[in-house]
Amino acid sequence: MKLLVLSLVSLAAAAPSPPTWASKFQNLAPMLKSMIPQGGPLSPQIIQTLLEPNVANVARNSYVYREGTSLYLLGDKWTASGANVYWLGLDENVVPPAGEPFYAPTNASYPTKGRTTEVMATLVTMGAKLIRSQTLGVSTGNPLSLLPSPGNYNEAAFESMDWAIFQARQHGLRIFAPLTDNYDYYHGGKFNFLRWAGFNITGSQNPLSPDTLQFYTNATIIGTFKDYISHLMTHVNPYTGITYAADPTIIGYETGNELGGVKFGDKNVSVEWTREICRHIKTLGPNKLCIDGTYGIQPLHFPITEIDIFSDHFYPLNNTKLSTGIAQVESTDRVYIAGEIDWTGNSNGDSLQSFYDVILQDQLKEKPTVAGSMFWSLFGHDVPDCTRFVNHSDGFALQYGNPLNTAKNNTQISTIREHYFAMQNITVDSYLPAVACPHNFIPGYEAEYTYF
Repeated sequence: MKLLVLSLVSLAAAAPSPPTWASKFQNLAPMLKSMIPQGGPLSPQIIQTLLEPNVANVARNSYVYREGTSLYLLGDKWTASGANVYWLGLDENVVPPAGEPFYAPTNASYPTKGRTTEVMATLVTMGAKLIRSQTLGVSTGNPLSLLPSPGNYNEAAFESMDWAIFQARQHGLRIFAPLTDNYDYYHGGKFNFLRWAGFNITGSQNPLSPDTLQFYTNATIIGTFKDYISHLMTHVNPYTGITYAADPTIIGYETGNELGGVKFGDKNVSVEWTREICRHIKTLGPNKLCIDGTYGIQPLHFPITEIDIFSDHFYPLNNTKLSTGIAQVESTDRVYIAGEIDWTGNSNGDSLQSFYDVILQDQLKEKPTVAGSMFWSLFGHDVPDCTRFVNHSDGFALQYGNPLNTAKNNTQISTIREHYFAMQNITVDSYLPAVACPHNFIPGYEAEYTYF
């Protein structure tokens, strides 16, 4: 009986035009009433309350897809505003209690489940839709990584990734992740693959060796990298029972973070390599979007039909650069995302509000090009310790709800929240609702079913 009722309301939930679901399916009332003889009256409003959780479930289990310059979910335009939460798979900012996994040379440890759950609730409160997380895709080169060394996979590294992806789904959020990094960071990157292949290069060398470009051309390196991608994407998440490749929560993968050649910002990323990696992603996950991980818009990549999204990063904010990039990407009929932005207002760039105004102006088009923007970067409490926030040293940590925030910090955070809701045609004021710190509470399969 329960399955039959669920099937009926799920069928209703899958129909188009969400605002009219209750009225369109009022004819379900007699059937539902016959199956629930002891139930109360079934008005259109009550039917809506029955449908809503199933609407959310259908949406959360449906793929975000691209048509030309815009992204869609269940036939409606979908916006990709959100945050970089780079530490969800592996962190560098907290020394865990004695006995917990910890790699001291890079300060690497796995985040607690509570930290992950809290940041998901924060993103919902902020009106975000999308998370960009490096360590849900880049995890190479140290003992806590998914791939500490070639062919030596550390399956324990999946636990924090699995939980983050599951919690994103439970909160109605989506994810995309870079697959490698242009730098020699704690979580790994292209220099791991170069060193494994015998090229003794570190990211700190200046200038970089010309052999750095072997990452994009060396068949052994490419083979190792593709094997890593396959292992990552074909992993079955025990919380969902499906692979990363099949999970709609992960809208796609980025070929890398701020990729380039031997000079910073040179955009010297092989066309052939980018096409091969995007094809590999889409072979494993046919519904996955491929994001070009080159640092900046690279017109040489426009002929790569497998690329769905181009992105750029903004340190500081630059409205002219943003407008130019939008026009370039629109000309090639793809989607644009501002993948990292400086939210602080502490640099000499354009104001956050004026930057958002450029994005909102683009939304007035029949088919917008800009899906959204992602601020760098979000942190919460050191859960289960709810008395302190996790700090990060780069000057861009956004700590929502921190009583030590300056008035300027909170004004900027309010601007972000108002913009994220404006992207959904919802008006909110500057008030910042509180987000509860979960302490030691670890949720099971319960979820809030009005956000997707």
